[in-house]
Amino acid sequence: PPPAEVCGLSPPYVLATADKKPTRKDKAFARRDAAPDGFDAVVRHGVLEDSRLVAWQLAPSQRLLVASPDYLSRHGSPRSLDDLAGHRAIYYLNRGVADWRFLDHGDSTFARPAAALRVNNGDMMRDAALAGLGIALLPTFIVGQELKAGTLRVVDVGRLVEPESIYVAHAEGRRSSAKLRALVASLRQTFGEPPYWDVTA
Repeated sequence: PPPAEVCGLSPPYVLATADKKPTRKDKAFARRDAAPDGFDAVVRHGVLEDSRLVAWQLAPSQRLLVASPDYLSRHGSPRSLDDLAGHRAIYYLNRGVADWRFLDHGDSTFARPAAALRVNNGDMMRDAALAGLGIALLPTFIVGQELKAGTLRVVDVGRLVEPESIYVAHAEGRRSSAKLRALVASLRQTFGEPPYWDVTA
């Protein structure tokens, strides 16, 4: 069946209809831009790609391939990037086809298994992975507790995922206010170095 592709639907609805194609709704979890949407700044996770933004890093972000024990018992554990071709993936809808980027002897390579589900919210991706729908690539600040509890497991394909960051960004040319600087300092202190949510892969 075609992968489900949803925006702004509750996790129970997504999981119950994952083998169908639900109506697409773009009302929740919308991505916001700093200047066009009138915000002083935005918090982002990933790689800064917009040259019109000035970014302040808050913390490094480690992403891991994860799957439920049930999924791995039914489909096996991939041990290489090539093995991923035989699996189903849970993708983040707002990212491109090369989101699953891995470091390969200094260069970058990417994998693109068949999609089981595409959603635009990390918590929904985690819930789908917990339900055994496929393998997801998620940051440890979303799946750290599940990895510690054993309800999700790291899928080790012998390659590290390209590093990313959590950062605050504001429009180029706009002066950063004292309030924004205070927010950045507070978040950096709260997150810690290394970030408090990080787990060992």
